Amino acid sequence: MAMTGLSAGTVAVVLALTPPLPLDSDAEIPGGYHDMMALRGEEPPDGEKKITLGSVLFSLGMIQFGSAIASAVTASPRYCSSVYGASVTDETCSGLRIYGAVGAGFGGLMAASGGVILGLGLIQRRRHRQWRRDAGLVFAPMLGHGQRGISLGFRF
Repeated sequence: MAMTGLSAGTVAVVLALTPPLPLDSDAEIPGGYHDMMALRGEEPPDGEKKITLGSVLFSLGMIQFGSAIASAVTASPRYCSSVYGASVTDETCSGLRIYGAVGAGFGGLMAASGGVILGLGLIQRRRHRQWRRDAGLVFAPMLGHGQRGISLGFRF
């Protein structure tokens, strides 16, 4: 009897001092079954950050483009002296036209890049909504050690 207690105590100490085995995240679930999240798949990005960034860039770019065009038109020789006063020189009007052209270019590039980012965000949103429709309700078998039944998962 004493030997049995000593053996059980030794085994208990060895098990307590042994570090746990590392879990392999790529290990297959026993029985070949998958859990609910594996059946659902990875959640794609929803695209909200890109939609926000793209809409802000597009809007500010269009405002910059419009104000730069207005600046270039008012700096044209036809309107320059009437808008800015009779004491304005031709060099000042020429500088204002260049300023308007550079602003229009900058605003156009900003609006174009905002439109592209906005489009990418809208594509991601469409894919995410499709994923939510497809993976909204998931049935999965629960078969394992001491488990028998069906698992139900849903998102709303």
